[in-house]
Amino acid sequence: MLTLTFAAILVVALLAHRAGAMAGSENDARGVLESRAVVAVVFAATFAIVWLSWAAWNPVAVVHDEMAYMLQAEIFARGHWSMPSPPIPAFWEQPHVLVVPTLAGKYFPGHSLVLVAGTLLGWPPLMPLVLQATSAAILFVLARRLANGGAALLAWVIWLTTPMVLYLGPSYFSEGTTTACWLAGWYALLRWREVRATRWLLVVAFFIGWTAITRPLTGVAYAIPVCIVVLHDVVRYRRWKDLAFAFALGTAVVSLLCLWSARTTGEWRLTPWSLYTRQYMPYDVLGFGMNTTPPTRALTPQLAQVNDLYGPFHVTHLPGTLLSSLRERVRYLLVHLSGASGGVLLVFALLGLVTMRRVVAFAAGTCVLLVVTYLAYGTPPQWALYYYETAPVYAFLAAAGIAWAASLIGRPSGMAPSPGYTWSSRRWSATLAGGAVALMLPGAVTLTKLRAQHVRDRRFISHFDAQLASISDPRAVVFVRYAPTHNANAAFVRNVVDPATARVWAVYDRGPDANARLLALAPGRTAYLFDEARDRTLRYDSSAPASP
Repeated sequence: MLTLTFAAILVVALLAHRAGAMAGSENDARGVLESRAVVAVVFAATFAIVWLSWAAWNPVAVVHDEMAYMLQAEIFARGHWSMPSPPIPAFWEQPHVLVVPTLAGKYFPGHSLVLVAGTLLGWPPLMPLVLQATSAAILFVLARRLANGGAALLAWVIWLTTPMVLYLGPSYFSEGTTTACWLAGWYALLRWREVRATRWLLVVAFFIGWTAITRPLTGVAYAIPVCIVVLHDVVRYRRWKDLAFAFALGTAVVSLLCLWSARTTGEWRLTPWSLYTRQYMPYDVLGFGMNTTPPTRALTPQLAQVNDLYGPFHVTHLPGTLLSSLRERVRYLLVHLSGASGGVLLVFALLGLVTMRRVVAFAAGTCVLLVVTYLAYGTPPQWALYYYETAPVYAFLAAAGIAWAASLIGRPSGMAPSPGYTWSSRRWSATLAGGAVALMLPGAVTLTKLRAQHVRDRRFISHFDAQLASISDPRAVVFVRYAPTHNANAAFVRNVVDPATARVWAVYDRGPDANARLLALAPGRTAYLFDEARDRTLRYDSSAPASP
């Protein structure tokens, strides 16, 4: 992979040298790259490539977080904020899902609301793919405005072929929504500063609000720099009416959290996130050290296993360890961004810093603030998904660094620097477009590897789903008995929006007496037992011992 990346950079150097030898030529591919049609091509190609990386026609949610988002999207698709608690809620306890006082996902609602469109159409991956494609298109448009079409194409290819995007992009995680919000809000901010039309500041306010109701901590990191710029301009140009309208819209969007909370927990000030934390994960809060408050609900072995996995990161998250935590998180982030390029593209991203205009410095500073903001929270350092929004900025900086180096190579010997030879000049579009094409080869290798990884990641859930599908009874209850060595990130117990109409219930095995009470509420359902340790789904035998 490193060799392929070096080869791609060499192609850029050769093209730049050729461009320098043809100093009088302005025939640079800008006719195509400056068109609207190429934006549509970028959107469609991103949609297809990310879907290809996902390695399934209709990929299922794999980890707990994805399942919680998808469950909530199904609830929203039915026109509800939450659903009634399932029969005997203790059977249905699932990570990141409330079962009392109502059935709902714990996560903030912005992402699940976006997922509703795919849920209603019966193809859930639609919106994650649309979100990635939208981010790609906006990245291309922004890069083209700040540099040229070739640099934009190069930035898009670098972004799309990073391991972070090809691996974490094809998922149901909420960072797909926040990344699209960040880029759309930045574009609207640029337009507002150019034309001072109120509608553009309203767009900025909307996307700040939507980021906040999707990932609040990410929303804080995004809003602070934007608000500083907006307030500066409002005061300078006396755009107080614009600010008033924008504040009203942003407040209206954020107020959805009050409605969401009231309809889910019964209290507008108590969010489902906070209630779930209180019930199952009291340690999972901002701050330092381990909160030892006990959960208010008894934990199943699976939920205890999840706490055992993530609790230690809060134990070691202390003021004295912040610098080492920052170092580790940045290291893993750079691995996810640079991948197998051996740091070659990272070097060019650092070179890109010397080319920064204020608007790029603003975006880069927001990314730094995002990483710093999450230091308030004890997280696994390797889980770089929290910083997914930084990938477009990294890609643009890498493209800018390559373009800057190409402009140095391409400047005729003895010629003094001139505006026509700056890295952002349109004359470099063809050279940089050639580099983008060359980088597609190592990108294809990354795509092949991560596509195979997606297949491996969902093997356990696909195997379980196949066992459920093999049940011929029209209505069944499957009691899930987890193995002592169960993978804490794997979920077999799963809630359904409407238990009365669901063909199969996959619920926790709680022993003969408790199981009998659930079966009494489900007449006509045939009982089965899935024994993970034996990897079998058999007719339920009430004399068998319960899960440990």
